[in-house]
Amino acid sequence: MTTPNPDEAFDGGWINDMNLRPLCESVAHFAGYEFDDSDWQAIETALPTTDVERSDWYDYPLLGEVPLTLFVAADPGFSVVFVRLAGEPDSRTKAQIEAALYIFVMWEVA
Repeated sequence: MTTPNPDEAFDGGWINDMNLRPLCESVAHFAGYEFDDSDWQAIETALPTTDVERSDWYDYPLLGEVPLTLFVAADPGFSVVFVRLAGEPDSRTKAQIEAALYIFVMWEVA
């Protein structure tokens, strides 16, 4: 478990836990990373051990063309996940990720 450094991460806020996999897949795609079932299994398995209130986050590297680190933390008792990202994306990738974060924060993807 780690805590994201606020100077290195941009905050995605919280999303419905059902939106986490689509968000992961979208961010990975923008970063040029091939996200697959084993990636999802690692995140899904670690998520119950996290707790945003205790600052226990799980960090997962997305080592694509644009290296990023995804940070996730559950909010026990609620069906939401807090998300942050660290890295130095170019302006286009950053805009794509910010748009995806906005979509997954605002709406439940079915």
